[in-house]
Amino acid sequence: MATRSRSGTKTVSDEQDVEHKQLPDRDLARRMYEVMVQMRATDDRLVAMYRQGQLPGSYYSGNWHEAIAVGTVAALRDDDVLAPLHRDMGVHLWRGMPPRQVIASFTGKAGSPTKGRDGTLHYGRLDLRILNPVSQIPDNYPVATGAAFAAKYRGTDSLAVAYCGDGSTSRGDFHEALNIAAVMKLACIFVVENNQYAYSTPLNLQMATADIASKAAAYGMPGERVDGQDAVEVYDATRRAVDRARAGEGPTLLECVTMRMHGHAEHDPADYVPKELLAQWEARDPVLLFERRLVDAGYLDAEEAERIKDETRKFVIGEMRAAQEMPYPDPTTVEEGLYAD
Repeated sequence: MATRSRSGTKTVSDEQDVEHKQLPDRDLARRMYEVMVQMRATDDRLVAMYRQGQLPGSYYSGNWHEAIAVGTVAALRDDDVLAPLHRDMGVHLWRGMPPRQVIASFTGKAGSPTKGRDGTLHYGRLDLRILNPVSQIPDNYPVATGAAFAAKYRGTDSLAVAYCGDGSTSRGDFHEALNIAAVMKLACIFVVENNQYAYSTPLNLQMATADIASKAAAYGMPGERVDGQDAVEVYDATRRAVDRARAGEGPTLLECVTMRMHGHAEHDPADYVPKELLAQWEARDPVLLFERRLVDAGYLDAEEAERIKDETRKFVIGEMRAAQEMPYPDPTTVEEGLYAD
């Protein structure tokens, strides 16, 4: 059942019955499922590659974050600007970045969006309106705010969406971005992926507030707390924020509650996380929850769902091999791409 915090921020209880929420139309819902499956398959492949010593750097898994990435981007237009982070691969896949480019980014190959200049998560594509993530989280928040200001200055109704984790909300750039976006009524949606841990620090040692969405009240904007395992709930909340933004009513803070099922990165064993907490969240796989919803609604049947997952796994293996066959960047080009032409 939906509840409200003392600040008036809309929240959602853990016991909410997600079965009664209406699905998007059939074609959109099926595409959401297919991209979530592709995100999980690509993520699983990259985790395996890291453990086999095939990645030069580390890998930051988006496991259990699929409903957040896909549920948000599915509610947007192609001209909206995205500022994703390391657990938001589904944002890239939805906009048309093939898995081979994602894999090439983590293997430092010339065919990656960064042309092999970066061997980890800092990939984006401006032609897809996706800004490159940065490691100093949430530095992408002020950048997205700037993109929303640019849209307003040009007189367009496109908007910007920025993503960060719960730990990032304690930093100054989080405050600065929300404050200026609210003051100027910018078309910006701030997505916080509350996955319970900022690296090894649990939520209760990061902040004294009961939830993150309630912080929105201090900036004069709406805040909504939703189940980050439910793609439909994330999609619906994003649609509400989109409608407000395009109507000139300003930004929204959207807290999506999930769990980080891996370590901060694959080099982190996360032995500080209680095993019973992981077991509790294990039963709430966002991909399987959404799959069950689609089967129950008659959007696909169980056999078709298994076929989609099997074909996607095979497709991603082919994409991995295509990435592995890409050359490394030519050392003689090291000075290229440093400045705009």
